[in-house]
This record gives sequence, C-alpha cells and structure tokens, in this order.
Amino acid sequence: MDLTETEISSKQIFTGRIVDLAVRTIKLPNGETASREIVKHQPASAAIAVNDKQEMLLVEQWREPIKELTLEIPAGLIDETDASPLDAMKRELNEEGGYRADYWEKITEFYSSPGFTNEKLYLFYCDTLTKLTDKRELDPDEFLTSHWFSLAELKRLSAQGKIVDAKTLYAMSVWENMLLTGADAKE
Repeated sequence: MDLTETEISSKQIFTGRIVDLAVRTIKLPNGETASREIVKHQPASAAIAVNDKQEMLLVEQWREPIKELTLEIPAGLIDETDASPLDAMKRELNEEGGYRADYWEKITEFYSSPGFTNEKLYLFYCDTLTKLTDKRELDPDEFLTSHWFSLAELKRLSAQGKIVDAKTLYAMSVWENMLLTGADAKE
C-alpha cells in the first residue's frame, strides 16, 4: 500500500517570527480526506559541548509553553546572519555558554516532532573549549544560566524527571554511547 498523503489545499492561519501555522486538507491513501495542522518552524542547531573534565554544558531557562525551568543543551535558531548550521551553533555556544570550541563534528540532523512540525535540528559535538572574555550578549528576551554536569549527574536528573527536553535527552544518549563504545568524535 502506498502510504503517501497528497495535499489538496492549504490555508495559512498564522504567520509569526519563529513559526507559521497552516491547516492542510489532504487526501489519505484510502481516498478519504483529512485535515492536518502544520507548524512551520525555523531550523535550529544544538550542541553536545564537553569540557576537559568530561562534563556536558546545559543551560537553565524558563520555557513558557510548559511553565517550567528546563535544563537543555545549548541551542538556537539558524538565522539569516548564519552561513551554516555550524556557524549558528558557534554563535550560540558563545552567546549561551561564553565558550568557543576548537573541535566540532556534526553528529546528525533530525526533526523534533514530524507529526505536526517541520522543525529540523542539527546536532553537533564539540570539545577543546576555551572560556571567552568577549562573550556575546544574550538576545534581549533571553535569560539563562549555564551549568556543567557529568554523565552520572545527567542520568540522575533525567531519572528524577528534571530533564524533559527531547533534544537534550537524545544528546545525552549519543554522548553516553560515545563514552561506552570508546568512540572518539575526533576519529
């Protein structure tokens, strides 16, 4: 059976700075029609930033949609000033953590929740970090603090339900697999 859905029509409901919302009428594989609410989202970059003590950098910030403080890996939108997803992540590591990294490797790219959004995330690994004296300012509406955690601490926080961000949970799993297999991102 061909599982492809075919768009019949699309109506733009909202256009925002970061997201757009459309409602699409689609033809299902069985010939029936259905509606799909689609959130178009700018792509973003995120990083597994590891220091020389084998700790991962997380930022703590308020997330209004869930009305909670969250612990997340450094991440940010790719904007028109960025030449690439990596450039965006280098900017974000400076802005959110106050660091630059000498080593970068792209791990993967993935969609955060393809059932309703096209938000694509580019995940990088970086290490050989240097604390910057000329840290970029945070965005005017951005307030956060940064913290370093060992893998054991991250796993404990996750088990306690204190890490709820999917990209961060995924990054933790990737980092743990790297450590368990002895994979050196630099190889």
